[in-house]
Amino acid sequence: MNYIEIIIDVPEEKSALSEVVVAFLAEQGFESFCEEKDKLLAYISEEAYNEDMTKMLMSAYGMNFCKNIIQQKNWNEEWEKNFEPICIDNILTIKAPFHNHQFDTTHTIIIEPKMSFGTGHHATTYMMCQLMSRFDMSESQVLDFGSGTGVLSIYASILGASNVIAIDIDEWAYENSIENSKKNKISNITSIRGDINNVPDFKYDFIFANINLNVLLKDIPVLVQYMNKGSVLFLSGFLINEFHLIEKCCAEYGLILVKNIEKDNWSACVFNKI
Repeated sequence: MNYIEIIIDVPEEKSALSEVVVAFLAEQGFESFCEEKDKLLAYISEEAYNEDMTKMLMSAYGMNFCKNIIQQKNWNEEWEKNFEPICIDNILTIKAPFHNHQFDTTHTIIIEPKMSFGTGHHATTYMMCQLMSRFDMSESQVLDFGSGTGVLSIYASILGASNVIAIDIDEWAYENSIENSKKNKISNITSIRGDINNVPDFKYDFIFANINLNVLLKDIPVLVQYMNKGSVLFLSGFLINEFHLIEKCCAEYGLILVKNIEKDNWSACVFNKI
């Protein structure tokens, strides 16, 4: 699946509009955003991209943009040139197979992605790992919905989970999750290619969903059906100013907020089913 990257010029006098533009783009299906000096980068799958809608939005805010098509490919070559290990507090190191240095953290995960997301560098993955470390996952049943590289699945297994379901709609993510599980000598992760309709009908103690606002709002009502009383839902992939939408949706389905943290304009939170 190819992706569209749009690069939006955001002059200083319009910088206050960035969050508004991000919110509108997210409603159009854009999945990821990155702010640089005087620019906003946004990403969406090629099949979901609407050129006319994007032009209309940019025109409304008087912003110029250009578009790139990012071909699906093996990202390893470029990734190896630039990738540095990431240490999350003192709890977890995420590194590549070619990193030989040992780090003074409680756990280490080896990740070799075949996609651009899921290495732990993005604030959402970083925060999800931080939140996971605070829970006892011994003998638990786990669902990693939108698993990407499988890093959260692997970490859940390390933290003691008995069984982990890792599901992602992308073929490369599915294959990569299997590969990374093997690299970390993890045998209790079942990888599935699919969407919310392919989640095994089971009750899970912990569910992770690090995706994007639109998918979360659509799928939270379904994910709740796979939770017992006391089950825990970890969510990220949305901006700080979008958190109130997540909290409202979760409250409507009997979930109470346990913890919300923020990093680099992104939010991650934990809810408990009552």
